[in-house]
Amino acid sequence: MADSVLKVHRILREHPIATAGWLAEKTTLTPAPINKALSHLQKIGIVRELTQRKRNRMFSYSTYIEILNKETEGPKLR
Repeated sequence: MADSVLKVHRILREHPIATAGWLAEKTTLTPAPINKALSHLQKIGIVRELTQRKRNRMFSYSTYIEILNKETEGPKLR
């Protein structure tokens, strides 16, 4: 499973919002390992599921997006 998690994580670093199906296409993994990898990444707080659906779920590499947002915020006014 570690190999699948690593593949999914690498793709999410380049595309921080993705569906499980799209990740399967990009990694050439089948849906079962993709979903296990996403579940593991969710448990450790790296990935968040955005859609609350059973199918066509969309996932976000939320930690990465938060870092990007902090970097693009302008100076805070007092």
